[in-house]
Amino acid sequence: MRSVVLPVLLPAAALLLAGCTPTPADRDTDPTPTTAPAAAGPSPDEVVETRTLTAGGTDVTARIHPLVRAGEHVVLTMDLSAEDVEPDGLFLAGYFGGTSQGTAITMGSFAGLRLVDLAADQVYTAGEDADGQVVRAGDDSWVTVEPEGTRVQLAYAAPPDDVEALDLFLPGGSYVEAVPVVDGDVPGPEVGAPSPPEATPGATATPGATATAGAAATPAADPGAAEPLDLDAVVEAETHSLGSYTRELAGAVATLQSTEEVQITLGSDVLFAVDSADLSPQAQAALDAAAAHLVSRAPGTIAVVGHTDDVDDDAHNQDLSQRRAQSVAAALAERVDTGTYPVETSGRGETEPAVPNDSDENRALNRRVTLTLTSEVTTTTEVETSGELPAFDGPVGTGEDGVELDASRPYRVVAPEARLVDGHVVVDLQISALDDEVDPFYGIGWLSGVFSYRGAETWTALDAASGVTLLTGSTAVHPMDYLADTSTGGEFELWLPLTDLDTVSRIDGGQTRTFSIVYPAFGDVGSVTVQVDAGLGSVPFRLTDIPVR
Repeated sequence: MRSVVLPVLLPAAALLLAGCTPTPADRDTDPTPTTAPAAAGPSPDEVVETRTLTAGGTDVTARIHPLVRAGEHVVLTMDLSAEDVEPDGLFLAGYFGGTSQGTAITMGSFAGLRLVDLAADQVYTAGEDADGQVVRAGDDSWVTVEPEGTRVQLAYAAPPDDVEALDLFLPGGSYVEAVPVVDGDVPGPEVGAPSPPEATPGATATPGATATAGAAATPAADPGAAEPLDLDAVVEAETHSLGSYTRELAGAVATLQSTEEVQITLGSDVLFAVDSADLSPQAQAALDAAAAHLVSRAPGTIAVVGHTDDVDDDAHNQDLSQRRAQSVAAALAERVDTGTYPVETSGRGETEPAVPNDSDENRALNRRVTLTLTSEVTTTTEVETSGELPAFDGPVGTGEDGVELDASRPYRVVAPEARLVDGHVVVDLQISALDDEVDPFYGIGWLSGVFSYRGAETWTALDAASGVTLLTGSTAVHPMDYLADTSTGGEFELWLPLTDLDTVSRIDGGQTRTFSIVYPAFGDVGSVTVQVDAGLGSVPFRLTDIPVR
């Protein structure tokens, strides 16, 4: 939660009077001091933030208004405009949405336009109607910037009463901090349309008038005007808890964390010799790190599960996975209070691979022991920020100088600085197309690989910026994410990162697009490194020495 300090503008008359000396008759003889009225927040019609988006081959200006409370909802109003727009408008298609990796779960056209409370690790998604469609002002599920401009107006769940501001994740623009949350009337549905006037006490609403939650009745709109936001049509406006995933650079420890559970994956190749269940000397540091993550949670049962690859027969792999789980559980019992954190063990052999067993690298990922503790987070475990960066096979440059990449087209990638927002690190990655292409077939699309780091039964957005990993010391930190949806039957989960969900939209030669990426809080650091690992669908690079402001 955060409070917002707003500027106070003094009226011109007050400034003029400051230069005059009153006569005795003008002076107030009452010695009682007076208290100045409290500064009012911005009105719903004011613009509080502006961002420039690279979209549709041009620059689109986004003017953001305060978030207006309307009953159980809060309304986002954002005006989009661009120069030299054709009469039929600038069609942005799914610029603010994304595409799921699997067909069993669909994503809306505004899935990427989210409100965020990093102090509470919560993300708010746009409200939907009974058919699962996003409710917005107007009657089009896509965004078209008209010559006179277009107003985007969406409803979200209202934050708690003491929340005075929320952040806005705006695809294609830098992360917007602290958009004020205000009381008042929701602005009209068209660019420049003011909030409806206050109703006169005792007045009767005009027949055919439309009323928004918390707003006075207003006359019926022009038949050709945009439809106002219908808050009554919103049947679901979701709020999700943000989770995180970190891993030691040596590959020994990986940690998935959310408010429901923490899952830690220990790489068997670090813990054990080939075909052995005896812990290696290198296993001790990995187990120490795992125990530190576990005891940062409220008490609960720890499930220790062993897994193998598909080498050797089923019976052998099942026995090996059970023995390895028992070895890890015994070592864990020396590091945690098993009265508070009882430990259960099991082996799954080769039956639950994290990734397909189709390469040596994937088989190594499947040789693992997982520790799962279900409880609520009570404290934060500090990420290890010491240690040397490992060697990297790909272009390397500083955040300021950047790197040039030969992807489907030539690009330059820079990250001049990172920001601390409520303790979280936000990196604004800037990618420029270095060619002369106009309306090219290829967008960027290489900021993530094909597979989700959360396992074979999880999906994410197909072309998200989720593969940009932040490195600090000996730890790799993935973007924050959240469980957005589950397929019918529960076979698959859709986890969405707090990044752009669609990176393949149009970028012409000479243009630059910004990708904001939000990482967990992990203490004070002076600088960070980000990288994309080599993999199917990704293009590797590393940017070092990015100062954190």
